[in-house]
Amino acid sequence: MRTAVKRRVQKSMGKSRKFHKLGKLGRVGKPGKVASSQASYNRGYNEGFNMAYDSAHDHAFQLGWDAGVTPSKFQGTSIIIVTTNDQRHHLQNCIDSIYEYTPEPFELIVIDNASTDDTAEYLKSLTGKIRYKIFTSNLGFAGGTNQGLRMARGSNLLFLNNDTIVTKDWLKNMLTCLNSNEKFGLVGPMTNYISGEQLLQTNYTSTEEMHHFAANFNHSNPAKWHVTTRLTGFCVLMRREVFERLGYLDEGFEIGNCEDDDFGFRTRIMGLELVIAMDTFIHHVGSVSIKALGEQRFEEVYGRNLEFYARKWGETHSLLHEVHQKLGGGSAAMVDFYPSHIVVRGVTSELYWIENGHRHPIEGESHHLSATRVSQVDLRSWPKGHSLSQHDVQNKLAALAQGVYVDGHLQEGALARTEDHAVYQIKNGKMQRFINDWPLRYWNLDLRHQTAMSWDDFHRFAPALPIIAPAIIVANNV
Repeated sequence: MRTAVKRRVQKSMGKSRKFHKLGKLGRVGKPGKVASSQASYNRGYNEGFNMAYDSAHDHAFQLGWDAGVTPSKFQGTSIIIVTTNDQRHHLQNCIDSIYEYTPEPFELIVIDNASTDDTAEYLKSLTGKIRYKIFTSNLGFAGGTNQGLRMARGSNLLFLNNDTIVTKDWLKNMLTCLNSNEKFGLVGPMTNYISGEQLLQTNYTSTEEMHHFAANFNHSNPAKWHVTTRLTGFCVLMRREVFERLGYLDEGFEIGNCEDDDFGFRTRIMGLELVIAMDTFIHHVGSVSIKALGEQRFEEVYGRNLEFYARKWGETHSLLHEVHQKLGGGSAAMVDFYPSHIVVRGVTSELYWIENGHRHPIEGESHHLSATRVSQVDLRSWPKGHSLSQHDVQNKLAALAQGVYVDGHLQEGALARTEDHAVYQIKNGKMQRFINDWPLRYWNLDLRHQTAMSWDDFHRFAPALPIIAPAIIVANNV
């Protein structure tokens, strides 16, 4: 049986307490107090920055990333907030608290997922270390967060729900935890309204009481760093180098729910750990998404996301055990779980042939080649090799159709089917198993020739890491 993703319906969370009285927070960039000239300047800056960023982004990825160059970064944390559901007041409280309680270097990136209230005007009025992007359609939590990750320049990356209020030493404590161990992949705090191990029972009734509680609670203590099997996505911190190995959130999950479980599971199969900083507390209003969608529609969306998670991963316990045995205490990147001898593309129309851990640009028109869309982060993870013609690629594909052995020689990239109907690819002289039909189809390999292989022949090969599907990318710019 598959391990079920834990339910998120917040009404089942017992005594978790919400705010009924919001105390006054120190505010930065409050709309009524921003001079019109400053607001106009800030609007122009954001619009100009985003326009220039967008126009250059694809070209920069193709050229700069090929040369191993990334956009200008800074030593600090990019805080990414995705807002929707017409919750401007929650967003404002969240942003005010960030400015009030975050002395560490940071930049703030807000993605507005088609709010219809005054959220856009509020964002345009703000000054300071903030950039934003306003969308006319709801990209969902995964899609919105990916747009923020795309814009981020920090050496650390954090995504934060818009209905949270951060507290004294929140980021300092989480960074201390994250940077204490290179095996710590993702770190999250405790909160008052959530499912799972991150829930902390509280009894405060106002913002003032909450901040007093948090000031006494938030004392860094390594004894309170708890390795877990699941982090909820209301507040997640990671190093940039982890993101560059892990990639974007999977946009195959609708609106919200389960994409954070997927992100966490991918982190774990890379050999990294999920950690709860139980020495850190922030406030979470909670249930905002459920109330906005309505409970019936929420359940429908949640059900489809659960089905997608199951189709993508199958039985997760045995998969995780298999991977960790093969890693032997080490770690990997997502591309180590991808097949070879495939055609892929990134944000542009240029196609690449993937072979032996390198990407080879395919020259000329390639209309007859089926390519799998991957993110720019995944594409960059394969070092660039020499160019190939379309004719070269067609010849390689024709050779693969001849089976595992050609003239007595092992055929790298060929597919084999064992007696239990599992499908493998020969990669670097080892057998790499497709975890189920989903990655086989996603990589456009389901119609490729599969050679039937006996167990005697199969056991001549050493096993390798299994093959999974990449994150679905709907956006045309990540």
